[in-house]
Amino acid sequence: MNDNANSLTSIKRHVLIVGLLGAVLVFGIGGWAATASLSGAVVGDGMVIIDENVKKIQHLTGGIVSELVVKEGDHVQAGDLLLRLDATSIRASLGIINSSLAQLYARRSRLIAERSGATEFTVNDVDLNGLEPDADLNLVEGEVRLFTSRVASLAGMRRQLEERKNQLSAEIEGDTIQLQSIDDGAKLVGQELDASEELYRQKLVTLQKVNSLRRQKVELSGNRGERLASRAQAQGKISEIDLQILQLDEDRRSEIAKDLADTEGKIAEFEERQVAGKDQLRRLDIRAPLDGKIYQLAVHTVGGVINPGEPLMLLAPDQRALTVEARIAARSIDQITLGQQVDIRFTAFDQKTTPEVTGNVTSVSPDIIIDQKSGQSYYAVRVVPNIESLENLNGKSLYPGMPAEVFIKTADRQALSYFAKPLTDQMKHAFREE
Repeated sequence: MNDNANSLTSIKRHVLIVGLLGAVLVFGIGGWAATASLSGAVVGDGMVIIDENVKKIQHLTGGIVSELVVKEGDHVQAGDLLLRLDATSIRASLGIINSSLAQLYARRSRLIAERSGATEFTVNDVDLNGLEPDADLNLVEGEVRLFTSRVASLAGMRRQLEERKNQLSAEIEGDTIQLQSIDDGAKLVGQELDASEELYRQKLVTLQKVNSLRRQKVELSGNRGERLASRAQAQGKISEIDLQILQLDEDRRSEIAKDLADTEGKIAEFEERQVAGKDQLRRLDIRAPLDGKIYQLAVHTVGGVINPGEPLMLLAPDQRALTVEARIAARSIDQITLGQQVDIRFTAFDQKTTPEVTGNVTSVSPDIIIDQKSGQSYYAVRVVPNIESLENLNGKSLYPGMPAEVFIKTADRQALSYFAKPLTDQMKHAFREE
């Protein structure tokens, strides 16, 4: 009996102890869960990407490599020379264009001088619009000689017309003198005829004498008519010559205007070609558009040919341009906001020696994304590391494609809510009416 009583007492004691321990455990953990706050975070896997993507270095027209400055892995600054293409053909084309422009500029200056009626035109009067005149001096001097020749030719034609005009004026003057002489002779013959007719009536002279004087008067009248016609004809020719002189000048002005318009059109065409040539020459120096590192270099030999649009190399921007893109489950997207603080862990590094990096959420994809391979749906969230925090990597470099884990901090929650939320969510579904 005593043994049974002792056993029962021992069992009761153990039950009481276990009950007390259970009560302490339940109420202790429950009290902690109800009062303790835990930092919340949304976890996502991601990788390092390039903000604005990797810069692909290409050349529009291609060419022959004359100088290769960089090699794989080199770090370059924005504006640094990467490689240079051969300029021989472009410089030759530009030389031809510049020579043509020099000739056209000289022609334009010559035509403007002719239009203004200038009598002199020298090399110093040529406006080459900034071109160096040395190489094109022969072309310029050719226009100067042409100006002199054309001015002399025009002056010669005008001089011939003026000389013909002077000859006609002399003829008119001669006709006028002859007319005066005829008039004087006709006056004398008339007086003599009047006297002879009076004497004839008195039978003092013969009829033959009177008729002779009458014939002289008629001849003088005819000569006078011829001289008048000759003078009128000469005056008409002078008027024609004046018109020819005016037409000569008008034709020259029209010719100059037409040539000047054609020249201006050609100048505009060649200036466009010159601009394009200079642009091609400038782009022969391929320079870095931003700070970064060179990789996937496709050019290795000086003298090699590159095709238009062919990728020459890739330029990965510095860490300042790096971004982490993480995949966040659709069920957690309601906890993500722009500017949210993020802890970033780069899993490629030794976690014992590499601290976490902080950053902030900068963008969230506007719609859900479905992975075509796995069928998993997610939202893409981009996180930009803080520059100061990157310095904690102790000189370790980040590269596109490196894996990372992001911990996007959310509001603090009581520990009890982590256990109660799944239960309450199930109860909401369980007690909802069908």
